Parts: sequence; structure tokens; C-alpha cells
Amino acid sequence: MKEIKHIIFDMDGVIIDTEPEYKRRLKYFLEVKGYEVSDDLCNKTCGSSLKDAYRILKNEINNFDMSFEQYVSEKRNILKNDIIDIRKVVDPEIYPLLEWLKVNGFSIALASSTLKERIMDNLSILNLKEYFDVIVSGMDFKRSKPDPKIYYYTMNQLRITPDKCLVVEDSTYGIEAAKMAGAIVIAKIDNRFGYDQSKADYKIEKLGEIIKLWN
Repeated sequence: MKEIKHIIFDMDGVIIDTEPEYKRRLKYFLEVKGYEVSDDLCNKTCGSSLKDAYRILKNEINNFDMSFEQYVSEKRNILKNDIIDIRKVVDPEIYPLLEWLKVNGFSIALASSTLKERIMDNLSILNLKEYFDVIVSGMDFKRSKPDPKIYYYTMNQLRITPDKCLVVEDSTYGIEAAKMAGAIVIAKIDNRFGYDQSKADYKIEKLGEIIKLWN
């Protein structure tokens, strides 16, 4: 492990614990629109991109007749006053971890399925942007995670080979994408949404445990 000096982070579920809020907001939106949805269905969208979440809902809900554009527009309008304060859900261990990684000469990237604008806003609010050498949004690709292209692209931007790269993920989709790209995967354990983390090379309860891999 000592020769590895490159690491890629997912954002939602790893750096910020937003998935419970995303799930709550999605369920509320769908109920306002008159759709009955279960927790299990909402769990299926956790860790997915906006487009993939829409596809899941389209396939699973009877008479779900909204176009993607309508889904995005109406969801934004209904939830416009339901703002997530990400400062309350950021993992506090990310700050000393990123500082340690920088001091020890790591190149650091972020690869998230979230919209690029939201990624940049979140990093700015949390004063984290300066730590990342590369920032990539899955919305820039035709297919998001579990498609591995986002990780191939990010590793190419870092000019590294997969065997020299660590990826920190939480969701089934994210772990699968990173493994298919050939990276070494660390899963941040989360048992709330039915994620399959069995393919990860390492599992951690807390972000600070990552440092122990070099001790």
C-alpha cells in the first residue's frame, strides 16, 4: 500500500451523508404527485444519478408518465424550499484525512454522479475544493455508475494506472464501477439502504481509518 499515492472519493454517502435526505425528499415529491412508493423502491435510487433514478422510477411505478425533463423541473419546483444544510451532514473526519493526504503527497480526485454545479457548490460551502486536483461529474457521461467510464476518465486525468489508485465508495453502483475500472476499492460501511459492498477490497466504519492502511 505504501507505493499508492492516488485516491478518488465519491461525494454523497462518503464525504457528506446526504442519501437519507435525498430519499426523504424523493418520497415526499412522489407522494405529492400522487404516487405510492415504498422505502425499498426509494432505496433502489440511493447512490444513483438523477437520470438513473428516473429510469428506476419509470420502470417500477405504474402509470409514471412524467418525461425526464418534467420530472427534473417539477421535482425542483416542489422541493425548492427544502434545502439540505450540508454543513450538518458532512463527515468531520474528511478534513484531517484530506490534510494528511496532501501533506503526504497524494493526488486527490472526486468522482460523483451528482451535477457538476452541485458538486462545486458543496465543496465551496464546505471549504474542501482546494484539496482536489481533479473533480468529475457523472452527468458528463452518457451512463453513470455502475458504468466504469467515470473512473477511467478520472484516473486518466490523474495520469495513473488503476492498480495504483484507491477509490472510496459506499453504494453498490459506485463499488461496481470502481472495481470494473480496476481500482482498489475502500467501502465506507452503510447498512441503511441495502447496498452490496461485498466486492470492496477494504471496508471502513470511519474515514479516518484510511490513514491506517499506510501505518
